[in-house]
Amino acid sequence: MHPPDLARPGHASRIRPLLRQTLLQHRLLAILIAIYATISLSLDLAFGQQMASEKVSTLWMNFLEMLPKMAYFLLMWRLLVQRFVVPPEQRRGWLKDDLRRAITDPERLVPGFFALLLMVVALVSFAQLKRLIPVIQPFSWDKTFIALDRTLHFGLDPWQIAHAVAGNPLVVTLITGAYNFWMFLLYFSLIFACFSTAHRAARMRYLIAFLLTWAIGGNLIATVFSSAGPVFVQRLGLGDHFAPLMALLHSHVSTQPLTVIQTQDLLWSFYAAPVSLNGISAFPSMHVASTVLMALYARAYNRRFGQVMAVFAGIIMLGSVLLAWHYAVDGYAGAAIGVACWWLAGRLQRRSDEAATAS
Repeated sequence: MHPPDLARPGHASRIRPLLRQTLLQHRLLAILIAIYATISLSLDLAFGQQMASEKVSTLWMNFLEMLPKMAYFLLMWRLLVQRFVVPPEQRRGWLKDDLRRAITDPERLVPGFFALLLMVVALVSFAQLKRLIPVIQPFSWDKTFIALDRTLHFGLDPWQIAHAVAGNPLVVTLITGAYNFWMFLLYFSLIFACFSTAHRAARMRYLIAFLLTWAIGGNLIATVFSSAGPVFVQRLGLGDHFAPLMALLHSHVSTQPLTVIQTQDLLWSFYAAPVSLNGISAFPSMHVASTVLMALYARAYNRRFGQVMAVFAGIIMLGSVLLAWHYAVDGYAGAAIGVACWWLAGRLQRRSDEAATAS
């Protein structure tokens, strides 16, 4: 069977109402992203901090390199579905038909590509606003968060507790691997949500919550409470409070692989470059916020999926402290922001649907 020719009259008549339906379904998301992009562009012009084209290219190349891995991940998932969900008598040719439907169904492709376009605009807006954090508000909250961490943890630095519990070099390496896997999972969940045709209400809720989490948590709150995080405290001249932690991480390199050191050095080189591509921001932890959000979305599909992602969120929170990326309060705030934005997205979505129904 050949893919449908969308230029044929029959398919064209099907696409037009589908486009109208897509615009209607994504109207709230589109409005929010238009506001977000306008704010980003306005601040960009006001502060004269345009993103260098080569830096944007680097970001795109990193994303494109993940696409084959995502395709492999999806293929393995569908093979598992075929093996354990599809009845034996229906398995012959099932995978071929399933993949054909996935890449030729207009009801998946039209909303999917429209949602993906919107989210690309959102991600570019986020990256631009994140670059402006130290310009608008120089890092000034680190000492406050250091003190708050010690107050909440009985006079101890949370990293001391984390390394006492999970400081074995092999465990640190495994947690580093989980931390590195986060970026792949983030992009995968976003693309999955864009093109998913199941659980449509949860899909739209996740896309709206994703936007709110990164805009409110990763830009607004991160700017108000501008901080660099433990790994960069000494480099910014804010004291050597975390020198023992950094020495401990460097000592792990001699016994186990630890890519986090190279990543931290790379981020600092971006920040210190003449045309900065700032990737430094500690409060709140967007790793934790986004992973909690992914867990809530996964739970909408399957409770077991949600439980697995909740465990992963716990590992990310532990790793953020263990690997010197964040203060513990960054993770606590990130988790709260993820839950709050999921709730807020649900409220906004219901009100939008009610308004559409009333009209």
